[in-house]
Amino acid sequence: MKETDISSSEVKKEIRRKMLAFRRALSDDEAEEKARCLTERILSLPEYRKAKRIMAFLAMKGESNLDGLISEALSEGKEVYVPVCLPERQMEAGRLLDMDHFVKGPLGLRDLPKGYDTIPPEALDLVLVPGVACDREGNRLGMGAGYYDRYLTRVPYEKRVAALWDFQVAEAIPSEPFDQRMAKIVTDKGIIVTKRG
Repeated sequence: MKETDISSSEVKKEIRRKMLAFRRALSDDEAEEKARCLTERILSLPEYRKAKRIMAFLAMKGESNLDGLISEALSEGKEVYVPVCLPERQMEAGRLLDMDHFVKGPLGLRDLPKGYDTIPPEALDLVLVPGVACDREGNRLGMGAGYYDRYLTRVPYEKRVAALWDFQVAEAIPSEPFDQRMAKIVTDKGIIVTKRG
């Protein structure tokens, strides 16, 4: 089978499989050290320093963890929002008041309790986006449900920053017309400014 015979969805499936295996193989100590380095790099971003309203995410096990960053942002008086999944693969930004301000949702995920405040995507100053992988062009691979791609259509390109582990930067990720690209990728080992096509 020639390379060109493989569909982009097959390529994405294979990248996803590989990256999730890498994530599962991370020890708790490695993940903790990576999270500390990732936090330091995000704190150094001019976009972060200027931002008053940030959207971050509450990491699943193995995912790039922003808990330290969220705590720091809250202590600096920034407003922090996290994604809340809605029906029909839609998403909204719910305000996180402190690091104890969540309930355990399905699959052990941390969810906001009912009654949270929301903000429109356009009003956010910085959106930190999780992912399974990203390439240097800013093409991002998520879990495949499309929540972030739908949401990011309303977030200006320059405010989108992927927050990943270093090994999640892939050589090339096939891009579909609905896939939303990242302006920057921040990892535990560096900052990549993507080339906008």
